Amino acid sequence: MKKEIYIACATDDGENFSKEHFGSADFYLIYSLNLKNGKLKFVSRRENKSIKEKAHGDPEKAKSVAKLFKDVQILMAKVMGPNILIIRKKFIPVISNEESISKAINRLKKKIDLIKKNLEKPTGLIREIIYINK
Repeated sequence: MKKEIYIACATDDGENFSKEHFGSADFYLIYSLNLKNGKLKFVSRRENKSIKEKAHGDPEKAKSVAKLFKDVQILMAKVMGPNILIIRKKFIPVISNEESISKAINRLKKKIDLIKKNLEKPTGLIREIIYINK
């Protein structure tokens, strides 16, 4: 089991989650979460360089977004599109009804046991969606 995992948060302003689907955010804030002690650390900001969707739920868009996050285990947003069915085989999706990234990510720390359970599933198996409520 990994000691540290990475979380990508979809945003357009750097403070709150994007109102669009995860894959349509302007950029992503990457955080590391230590699974042993719950310490959270900001790592980087990544621009969204994925391809444009040809149609809603375009699987090529999902593949393009996934390539941006080879080192990430959790994708976190306010809204996930239909490609959540595809990304659940590789990532743990987290949907937050909390607008603030910092508040939501602190609430996520309380779900470390659920994160660990999902991380035990091999790539290709569907992971559980984690919900963060206000």
